[in-house]
Amino acid sequence: MDTLTIENISKCYRISASDAEDAPGFSPREFLRGLQRRKNAEDPPSENKRVKELWALRNISLKVQPGILGVIGPNGAGKSTLLKVIARVTAPTEGRILGSGRVVSLLDMGAGFNPDLSARDNVFMQAALNGFTRAQAQARFDEIIKFAEMEEFVNSPLKFYSSGMYLRLAFSVAINMQPRILLADEILAVGDVAFQARCMQRIEEMGHGKEALTILFVSHDMDAIMRVCDRVIWIEEGRLVKDGDPEEVVTEYQNTAWSRLDATTSGKGRTANRWAEIMSVRLLSADGKEVGAPALEEPCRMRIRFRTHRGRLSVRCAVDVRARGQLLFRSVDQDFRELPVGGVYDAIFTVPEEFLAEINYTVGVTLVILRDGKEYVLTNHKALAFMVYSSDVNKVGVKVEKKALIAPRFAWSVQKADHVR
Repeated sequence: MDTLTIENISKCYRISASDAEDAPGFSPREFLRGLQRRKNAEDPPSENKRVKELWALRNISLKVQPGILGVIGPNGAGKSTLLKVIARVTAPTEGRILGSGRVVSLLDMGAGFNPDLSARDNVFMQAALNGFTRAQAQARFDEIIKFAEMEEFVNSPLKFYSSGMYLRLAFSVAINMQPRILLADEILAVGDVAFQARCMQRIEEMGHGKEALTILFVSHDMDAIMRVCDRVIWIEEGRLVKDGDPEEVVTEYQNTAWSRLDATTSGKGRTANRWAEIMSVRLLSADGKEVGAPALEEPCRMRIRFRTHRGRLSVRCAVDVRARGQLLFRSVDQDFRELPVGGVYDAIFTVPEEFLAEINYTVGVTLVILRDGKEYVLTNHKALAFMVYSSDVNKVGVKVEKKALIAPRFAWSVQKADHVR
């Protein structure tokens, strides 16, 4: 029996051409920012003003049964837009969605929380918003707090929580709201490795248990997609490319992503040429495992994996880290590294612990290939996006300010001044 039917869903964003031209790549996020600028403007938009259209989704049709449906595709493909339409966060431009039961979304966990209230008060508030009585919420309260590991801090205001603690509570509240349809975006990549594993285990149990839940799971972690999903859809440029067996769809998607060459004649944005190609950019934990987000208390390692098609090359790597639209810093390898034979190589870049802040970052990478005295540049301007989290329970009771772009922990001392004049 189908629990969710999606019929010819399309979503179009309209924006003035001037705003669109300011937005690199015309991604949905930049288009929405442009719309917000127009909304805040005093002058009404001119009828003669040129308007561009971005179709974030185009003619998506699906019938979804209980189980776990994986949703994959490159950044800006329309995956998150699809989940927002299903969650009724935004309305479709065309088409309709039919479903039954409560829809709970993990698109922006904790978005409805009040930071001035305690965990206890927020749990009851969220339960009420989802139609539960206080008695029903009380029956679920202990399980929510236990899964979130918040027993010691249940009466502390959320504004004193670290980002890791905030995430654990938000996830625990969401999965205990008895959803019939659960929408899980890449937000699950945030959190410590042990908690990620528990989240994935709980999602797998919910999707394959007797509750007959329907879960739509968006992720760039292909291993997780193949491990937990019963079926996978691949979306690109707002359209459904492939729908079927997880291993088959993921394999074709990865092969396409790795072999695709940038067709532009200039070097700008080119990720592959006849000498080499950028294969992937990933975050690594301190012990070398791939993670969706780095811990504030550990070194942040970024791995640039690339393949060279020829021997006798030299390579020099650079990383640009941005936050809130600003170039935060750039790190460039001091030397060209000689690569005598062709093959797959990893370049590792490390940011020390307690340097970044608990905010979102984007990373661009550049590889300069040196061959016979000539330089060939490969670039991926939006290779990686992540949020730094902290699970330091010692921060409870100290309000965490998250406005800074970086928050390095420097050495401080206080001593009595001598020879005061």
